[in-house]
Amino acid sequence: MFVRIITLIWIEIYKMLHLKLTYFFIICSLAIILFWGVSSSIFFPNSSQQGIGYIFLLTSNQTTISFLGTIFIMIFCSLLVSAETASGTLQTNLVNPISRIEFLSAKLVVGWLFSLILVIMMALPALIIGGFKFGYGNYVEEGLVLFTRQEIFSEIIVCYLVVSVVLVAYVSYSLFISVLIPNPGYAIGLCVGVALMMDFVRVRMNISSFIFQSYIETPFELAKGIAEGFKGTWRPDVYFCILVPLAWAIIFFTLALYLFARKDYKS
Repeated sequence: MFVRIITLIWIEIYKMLHLKLTYFFIICSLAIILFWGVSSSIFFPNSSQQGIGYIFLLTSNQTTISFLGTIFIMIFCSLLVSAETASGTLQTNLVNPISRIEFLSAKLVVGWLFSLILVIMMALPALIIGGFKFGYGNYVEEGLVLFTRQEIFSEIIVCYLVVSVVLVAYVSYSLFISVLIPNPGYAIGLCVGVALMMDFVRVRMNISSFIFQSYIETPFELAKGIAEGFKGTWRPDVYFCILVPLAWAIIFFTLALYLFARKDYKS
């Protein structure tokens, strides 16, 4: 089973690398970060402020990932099954001696890999721009080093690790919609539309703590603390950032598998 899943993952990676949409999303992400770099003097006028390089890195990625990045991920993942269903290739794939849980697990993994690639393609240029324009140094106050560069980057690494966990929920949610709706256009519309609607109503309905979208920006906000001269505690926020999205990821993947196992794609 493990060998078959690995083989399926490589097949899905091959498909991803030959999909024009993949490169379109990557180019768009790079363009947005470059725009942040060109416009940095507007958004960050006080370039002499301590920790401004770190703040640029985190803020530019926070806004890009939390809005357009998650939309790109939902569009890509909502096509993983629906596009193959519409084209008829899914029926051919299921003829092969693979179980549906193996097939869907491979889709989940490649969706998550795509989300990680997208985040990396946003983080690397922002890291380079922040270094050239502002620099990364120790946080010093009255001659005393409060936080070293290594300590600050350690917090930033933790931030991105937590974000990668939150993105699993986005991938699983989109995969569920992709199984639920066989039409690619409708799948994208429902997936993105419901997510945007929940973003709009979650505060008004006081359900933010229970919705996985609420935690995509939290790791960046926590990491920015040390770049601004104070180190807050990650607990208990980090537990919610991990447990709530993981719980939703399990729920959505279970629902997707339940539907996928019962649909007749071969008729």
